[in-house]
Amino acid sequence: MGNDLIDIKVATPPKSATAHTWVEMHLPNAKTLGRYCAWGLGRVVFSLGLFSLYGVTAVLKMGITISQATENAVKKLLKVYDALPYAGVPMSQVIEASAVPVEEPLEIITDIIAAIEGKQVMIIGEMGTGKSTLAQYLAYTVGGRVRVYECEGTPTDWQGLEVIGKGENWAAIENGMADDLDDLSNQLKLRNERGDDALVGTERVMIAEEYPELVSKVTSSGEWLERHARRGRKARRFAILLSQYDRVAAWGLDGKSDLADAFFRIRLGKKALSHAKSLKNETLVGWLKSNQSHCLLDDTPLLLPPYREMKAATVRNGSTIVQPYYDNGSNPEKQPENDLKPAAGADLEENCSDNDRVLWRLIQRLGSEKSDSAIVTEVLGFTGKRYGEGAALLERLRKQFEGSTK
Repeated sequence: MGNDLIDIKVATPPKSATAHTWVEMHLPNAKTLGRYCAWGLGRVVFSLGLFSLYGVTAVLKMGITISQATENAVKKLLKVYDALPYAGVPMSQVIEASAVPVEEPLEIITDIIAAIEGKQVMIIGEMGTGKSTLAQYLAYTVGGRVRVYECEGTPTDWQGLEVIGKGENWAAIENGMADDLDDLSNQLKLRNERGDDALVGTERVMIAEEYPELVSKVTSSGEWLERHARRGRKARRFAILLSQYDRVAAWGLDGKSDLADAFFRIRLGKKALSHAKSLKNETLVGWLKSNQSHCLLDDTPLLLPPYREMKAATVRNGSTIVQPYYDNGSNPEKQPENDLKPAAGADLEENCSDNDRVLWRLIQRLGSEKSDSAIVTEVLGFTGKRYGEGAALLERLRKQFEGSTK
């Protein structure tokens, strides 16, 4: 046993490292070095990518901020720009002009007959503007017998029409207007008893030249005006008043606004321009200056038919329509009865109205060789939209008078 001893070696404790102790370090091999290089390259790539995203985000945020700031600035600039004078006009002129309302003209009226439906008419204009021509055109177009009150007319004025008062015969005008008042009462009574159809074919038109002069010279002119203003159109009595004056007081309507509202005012020439200027409507003023056929119906632009057309209508109708009344101051004698005799064999019944008798005599005298359409338009004076009414009247007269001979 003594020879089998075990040799046990005890590990020597490590020596403590000192400042002068060298530690053995081994350099990485190529594989390890390659692995580290790959990791570093990847880290750089990812860092650059993230940095790029940060940069793009910052640029976009800056763009949005700039766009919002620009938008707000432009809005504020527009508010300031809108407050600037237009086209460089000084502010004093802009303020002055802003106090003047500028209106565009309303829709232009071209059908004067439809426009004046239901009211009487005043035609206002200085001499030479065509008041008389327009009055006759309206009278013949509306239809019916025409009576003219004229104190200063010449023999060539109102040819073919019944004219009362020439030579300042105020008494004749007084009597004529009194006759008109009785006629109006009869028409209203007939309308109340038999209705509007009974008035068909009984139309009358009364033209008063320089009516303001009649206000002070003719006692019944005030009542004549008032009653025809209120009820004339219902009784098929159409009054046309002419004057050079545009003042309400001159017409005897001062303080009578309800009567004034019963009239349309047609202003011609300088009277129309003056009224348009009072409305402070320069566009309307320019429109009126551009053509002699331009005028005003109250405050609305009105385009009249050409002057030649209106004049031709007055000449044509004035030479074909014979007025039945001549018992007045300017023509004291009645037209010979033989001129108005009906054709032989025609039996005028006692229950026929005087208007129907006169119309039938006119048809027999002037329409013997004319067609029905010519009788309606030239003898009876129904034209345009009223032609159908004239044709119905002609048919009624034929049944009334020719039927009695059978």
